[in-house]
Amino acid sequence: MNTPNMDIEIPESVKAQILQCPTLPSLPAVVLQVIAASQDPDIGLSEVSEIIRSDPALSAKLLKVANSPLYSLRRTINNLREALTILGLNASLTIGLSFSLLNSLKNNPEQPFIHENFWKRAILSATIAKRMGKKIGLGNLEDIFLSALLQDIGILVLQCSHPTLYPETSEQYLAHDQKTLLEHETLNTNHSVVGAWILKHWNFPQKLYTAVLNSHTLDTQQHQNAKDDLFQQCISFSGHLADIWIDTDEPDLLSENMQVCKSILGLNEIEYQEFIDDICNILPEVSSLFNVQLSDNQARDRLLDQTRELILQRNLQIIKQSEQDRRQIEAMHEENKDLEEAARRDPLTGIYNRKYFEYLLDEEFENANLNRWPLSLAFIDLDNFKEVNDIYGHPAGDKVLKDIADFFNLNIRQTDTLARYGGDEFILILPGSTHETAEAMLQRLLKEQRSNHSSQIDDAIIKLGVSIGLATHIDQHDFANTSAFLKAADKALYQAKAAGRDTLVSYQD
Repeated sequence: MNTPNMDIEIPESVKAQILQCPTLPSLPAVVLQVIAASQDPDIGLSEVSEIIRSDPALSAKLLKVANSPLYSLRRTINNLREALTILGLNASLTIGLSFSLLNSLKNNPEQPFIHENFWKRAILSATIAKRMGKKIGLGNLEDIFLSALLQDIGILVLQCSHPTLYPETSEQYLAHDQKTLLEHETLNTNHSVVGAWILKHWNFPQKLYTAVLNSHTLDTQQHQNAKDDLFQQCISFSGHLADIWIDTDEPDLLSENMQVCKSILGLNEIEYQEFIDDICNILPEVSSLFNVQLSDNQARDRLLDQTRELILQRNLQIIKQSEQDRRQIEAMHEENKDLEEAARRDPLTGIYNRKYFEYLLDEEFENANLNRWPLSLAFIDLDNFKEVNDIYGHPAGDKVLKDIADFFNLNIRQTDTLARYGGDEFILILPGSTHETAEAMLQRLLKEQRSNHSSQIDDAIIKLGVSIGLATHIDQHDFANTSAFLKAADKALYQAKAAGRDTLVSYQD
């Protein structure tokens, strides 16, 4: 980007027509002097003052700028030398070049019809670019202003050299993107390249014509070299943002530019609204400096209303999206809970499975040890279950297993937990139950099961007994771990089977 004598390629036919164009404006002497001075590293205040004084109108403009709200000085500046001191040499030269060049190009009697929106867009772009540069803390704000002001100078050049290229009446006015497309189709180039070439031809500083060359390539990505990148981004984006004051029939421009502004400046929606408001507030002063009507109160109010409506719509969309996201997250949580719960359950009986039972037993065993309260554990096994499968088939056996699980599950306390341990064997955890309490409850269930519980398979009534082995931790025994606890309950179950089945046996050492 900073390569000396950078080549700028445009088609030879376009270049020849530009150089031979009799209406191409020539730069006045004061502009040439300012250009030369801006490239002289040893230029001093006295020399700059002499150059500016040679053009009374330019001197008056610089004084007006120095005293304008754009610089917010606390005292009135009364003479040119003081204005130059306050503004600085580089800023004074750049401001001087902006005014003198703009005045010479705009008022050239040889120039063909120029639609007022061109100058309106140029000055809007320059104002916006400078304000953006200030917002993100860049230096050389006047360089940003001049680069943005000149970014479309190629349109003037092509209008002079190719008078039939663009429509010449306001009714046929083309939008900026349409002009660029027409240039490519007709001349195989575009006005940013032509503008950079003519500025180099006029001996402008390389930084300015390079900025114009790249002015229509908007890159919103974050880069390591922030200063140069952001300088160019301010210029490239300024034209896009200026269009919201010009293309009033494009409602999407505000929204599109808000996204780009967020990428470049990092502004949120409210800060974007404040930035638009800031531009609107300084436009009357800029209009006065350049003698161009940039915006009236009605247009300003319209734009601010549109901005507020956009922010409101965006906020409503965010709220709606947040609500949808919340509901989706809640649904996902519920789905996950359902999946987790399903993973804990035995698919046939619907009670807890062995894996989750082992987790619960570890937890209850630890709580019992910590609080020194009793914990009872009972193995429950169906007697002669194999005969059901052999006689009636496995579907009937499944029905019997489900029915017995439902019976016990409906008749235990809410604090108790029933699980299928495997096959026709179930296991029951009774937290806080002493051996006496657990034994009494299980005896009651055994009696109820003998008297009232059976399974009906088609026309057959199947009635099976159950054997139960009971062990109690803390109250009767202190088991070293859950494995020893389980073995004790299993041993009691084995003894119940050996005792003739359909009975309850408690573990004894």
